[in-house]
This record gives sequence, structure tokens and C-alpha cells, in this order.
Amino acid sequence: MFLKIGELARRTGLTVRALRHYDDIGLLVPSQRSSGGYRLYDRSDVARLYRIQALRRLDLPLAGIQRLLDGAASGLADIVAQQVAQLDREIRQASALRTHLLAMQGQLQASEEPGLDDWLLALESMVAGAKYFSDDELRTLTTPRNEASDAIALERSALAASLRELVAAGTSPESAPAQALARRWIDMLLDEAGGDEGLLIKLYTMHWNEPSLHALTGVDRAGIRYISHAMAYARLQLYAPHCSAGDMATLRAHYVAQTDAWPPLIADVRRQMLAGAPADGGAMRALALRWQALSLAKAGGNAALHARLQHAFRNDPALRVGSGIDAPLAAYVAHAMAQLDAPVSS
Repeated sequence: MFLKIGELARRTGLTVRALRHYDDIGLLVPSQRSSGGYRLYDRSDVARLYRIQALRRLDLPLAGIQRLLDGAASGLADIVAQQVAQLDREIRQASALRTHLLAMQGQLQASEEPGLDDWLLALESMVAGAKYFSDDELRTLTTPRNEASDAIALERSALAASLRELVAAGTSPESAPAQALARRWIDMLLDEAGGDEGLLIKLYTMHWNEPSLHALTGVDRAGIRYISHAMAYARLQLYAPHCSAGDMATLRAHYVAQTDAWPPLIADVRRQMLAGAPADGGAMRALALRWQALSLAKAGGNAALHARLQHAFRNDPALRVGSGIDAPLAAYVAHAMAQLDAPVSS
């Protein structure tokens, strides 16, 4: 039995355009063509489409899905097991959210207005969940509701107000007040993440992507970018003991310009590492090339300066704080970088 592309699209909820795109890139090539040139899909094609859609739910890119399906790990049982595991995580998190919302519902029915923290917890649960954090990570990020947490919330609110004032006044992120604010902001996020640089990058990604959090925290993308640039200027000063005056002039001209590209790249690399992707594999090789290009660009293309910056970053702990790069990630990247001149792993 064969299905035409229109019927397959209707029965799967996909668009004809998506199926054509899958064909164009070789991800799902129909087994047959009719005499009139129409695409015809058989049972094996539908099974492959299931694999594709299951892996899409795991937020894998199409190129990564194709490599996975065409490699040794294409077994349907493995993919179903991954999907079941993800659904289990979502069910646990949805159950916890339901319990919290039921408690809030009871307060509302008793004409008691839930506190701000109750609303925030509900929203954060809906926003974050399995989309950004594992169960263990969410437990790490959940802080006790006590006087200390109330003080932190007040300080965060004050910092957000100061940030908005600096941005509105056109104050340069290179200024001392901007750098001091950025350092405190990152310190607070690191405290929330238990000092975990990987969680710091996930928090950054969540705050960057979720408009609902922008409204609650008072910090939108412009504010996040301002903090990132101020931190880049602060980190730039830390390189001074490791560089000559000429080096610092080069860095001032090029270093901060690369700031916006780093967080998503670091997040992509960490996802590969946590997924167990080989450092010398094709996906990581592409990321290592981006990493190499960005690293060289911040040094103005000066290979010798680039080497000095790498040496300083490896040996000066202050440079690594708040970077989103911890020792395991640094080692993973170093391994990938060392393989750039080697043949691509099959």
C-alpha cells in the first residue's frame, strides 16, 4: 500500500511543504514515484517518518536526525525508548505543576490572593519544565522561601531597575557602574545555579527566549545583551596581566564584538557533550570550527594573541567565572579542536 504525499500529510498532521523539504534534503525519500512523478510512500517510509518526528520532539536538528537514522543507532526501539523517557519527565513535571496550581486554586476559592512567589513558581514551571532543565536541575534551581530568598528577590528587582536606568540613559556597558551591575547579576545567577556554569548558560538561554520572563523580571533582550557586553568588558580587563599594551589595544577593538555569538554556541556544544556525541564527530566538528573562528576573531585574527588568550583562560580561574564554560566542557572543546585537522569521523 502506498500513500501519496497529500494523504500522508493529512494523516500525520505535517504539511506537504515539510514532506517535500524532507525529500529535498534526503531525510525522507519516498520509496516510489508514480508514472506521473508523484511521490509514493510505503510502510517503511512511514516508519522512518515516525523516527524523524520522535527525534524532532527531542529538539534534535534535521541534520543530526539524518546522521542518527543513517548510522548504527537507527533502531526504532531505541528511539521509542527515548521518547518514552522524555514523556515520563514531562508527566512528572506536569504533575508537580498541577499540584502547585491546585493549591493556588484553593487559595483563590478561599478569597486569598496567592503571593507573588506562588505566581512566579507557576509561571517558571510552565516556561522552563523539560524545555530547558532536567528534574535534578530544577531541584538545584529551587531555593527555599525564607528571609534570605526574599532579600535576594528585592536585590534582583533593584538591579533590574538600575539596569533599565543605565540603558535608558545611554550609559556605555564599558562604564564602571555597568560592569559592577553585570558582575553582581551574574553572581546572583551563579548562586541560583549552585555555581554550575552549565546551568548558568541554560538560565541565560531561558531568559533570552521567554518573553513572559522578560515581563516578570523587567529585563528584556536589550537588557540581557547589555549585561553580556558589560561582562565582556569586565572580563577584558582580566586579560591585562596576560597581555601587552598592543595586545590590549587589539582586544579592545575586537573582543566585545563577538559577545552575542558565544552563549548560543556554548549551549549547542554543551548539548552535544551531554548527548554523548563524540568530540571528533561531524556535528561537533562543525561547532569546533565555529568556536575556532570566534576565538580567533576576538583576537583580531592574531594567532599568537589567540594562543595567549587560550593559555590565560585555562590558567586563570577568574576568567572562567560566569563564562558558561566549566572544566568538562573546556576539555571536550579542546579535544574537538585538536581533531580539526584530522579526517572526519564516520
